[in-house]
Amino acid sequence: MANLDSLFTAWLEGESLTEEQIALLQANAEYASMMNNAMQWQQQSQHYETVPVPNWDRESTMPKVQKQSLFFGAGVWAVAASIVFCAWVFVSNPQQGNQQLLEQVAKQTNLLESQQKQIDQLQNIITAQNEVQQQQMYQLTKEAIKTGRVERQEDIASVLAYIKTQRAQDQAYLRMQLNDLAEQVEGGPLPTVANNLEY
Repeated sequence: MANLDSLFTAWLEGESLTEEQIALLQANAEYASMMNNAMQWQQQSQHYETVPVPNWDRESTMPKVQKQSLFFGAGVWAVAASIVFCAWVFVSNPQQGNQQLLEQVAKQTNLLESQQKQIDQLQNIITAQNEVQQQQMYQLTKEAIKTGRVERQEDIASVLAYIKTQRAQDQAYLRMQLNDLAEQVEGGPLPTVANNLEY
């Protein structure tokens, strides 16, 4: 098996193999199937033609998503509040010393960092949800267009079948009338020519 694996890998990479080695690969059902698949893929990739994307108004089908911060200015307000609080502590209790002020500043800084992390996480979640919703809208639009095409084709096929049936019935009815007329002509007296006189 390891030998077949290395032969198959070499064949895939375009190395030239002997007739014996190719026959050995084709003798194994699994590798013969993989070789056939690989050849089909290569043929399809060589004959692949890209289809141009139709130009349509994308803004009318999908709402434009604006990336806005949920808590715009929340960080600014938090920083301003912490500065005011620190100033108030310093002015109201100047004798307590710088140690408490530094601890308070450190706590406020940690709080601000955790709030910013939460805001970033919320923004990432909202962005991911918007992308998922856009993908779902795209899929739904594709399916609606496909369903509409299939239904139109079925409607056209039923109309064509109805027209063919009606045409066959009309032809049968005309044949019956022509046969009746032919029987009347054969069985009736010879026609006389009328004189068309104007008065």
